[in-house]
Amino acid sequence: MSADTTRRNPLFNDNRVKLGIMAFNCSHGSTPTLVDNAWPMTWPDNVALARMADAAGFEALLPVGRWKGYPGPTNFNNRTFESFTWAAGISAVTQQCAVLATVHVPLFHPVTAAKQAATVDHISNGRFVMNVVVGWNRDEFEMFGADWREHDRRYELAEEWLGLVRRLWAEEREFDFDGTFFHGQRLWSQPKPLQRPVPIMNAGSSPTGQRFSATHCDMNFVMLRQKNEASDAAQIGHLKSMAADLGRRSQCWIHVYVVCRPTEREARDYLHYYVRERGDWETARNMLAVFGQQSATLEPSVLEAFQFHFIAGHGGYPLVGTPTTIVEQIERLSRMGVDGLLLSWVDYLGECRQWIDDVLPLMEQAGQRRPRQAR
Repeated sequence: MSADTTRRNPLFNDNRVKLGIMAFNCSHGSTPTLVDNAWPMTWPDNVALARMADAAGFEALLPVGRWKGYPGPTNFNNRTFESFTWAAGISAVTQQCAVLATVHVPLFHPVTAAKQAATVDHISNGRFVMNVVVGWNRDEFEMFGADWREHDRRYELAEEWLGLVRRLWAEEREFDFDGTFFHGQRLWSQPKPLQRPVPIMNAGSSPTGQRFSATHCDMNFVMLRQKNEASDAAQIGHLKSMAADLGRRSQCWIHVYVVCRPTEREARDYLHYYVRERGDWETARNMLAVFGQQSATLEPSVLEAFQFHFIAGHGGYPLVGTPTTIVEQIERLSRMGVDGLLLSWVDYLGECRQWIDDVLPLMEQAGQRRPRQAR
């Protein structure tokens, strides 16, 4: 990582546990539930949440790249803001958070993506991060008439795609390109990004995806298997060791869904209510059918057990309890090697405010984050 990127981008500050918010560009966010206060996803609410997190010193704002919802009573994620244009708008109304865009490499030509990324990097004054994904939802690919490739072949495409994007960010003269997947003459892109290089995130969890992330990316967005603490720690340790063996350092971030209440009983009761009593189980089954067949992220043996977690927070890691017990859980995750948490809630605006007021001060007292007045 270059000194320029480290200086500009908040992802590389010295907070031991970094914080972000994910999926608020999508209707229902990360939670297919029928409760009345499920995330409605409007632009004014997106702006309000982004500004709240920005003022509190959060490090990252991550949109999900979603083009089509999942069938079921909630029509989960049916309404979404496209991530590059979302990132441009959010960058213009924030001052310090890193702002990401999630890019499906088979659906964005490298020349287009390079230009869009550079544009957002200038709007954000060097706070942009690109989340590179190979794509796994066949329904979305069919909307574009895009080729559906075998799993490992998708990563071969992504490697060539990312290499070409980086050349477009770096080359000061036109160049020709004749690869396996992409061909072009007199390729060119200006302006260049402010960051040299632009940080890259990837969520590869299969063995092939892990190799891609370790080789090319600065952040690995990890879906913990959640079998036990030892296996989760080993999963993270393996990812970091792969990068270290290549002479690189890669952060490990995870998605966590949060239910924070004054008592443990209240937190558990609300989790039970919005999942067991009001959860969209039909959508959960549909999601897992697609996810299990097409993503190669989870083993078939654990897919059934993940239905609960998909409704609770799209398969994320649970942070459920009081502010004190949640900070204790965060400490355990930090000891396992987790560098950053991408948060989601049922009620993003109300529960983010609660996190800032009740959880963030305890994180600072625990030494997980520097006090805000000291930054």
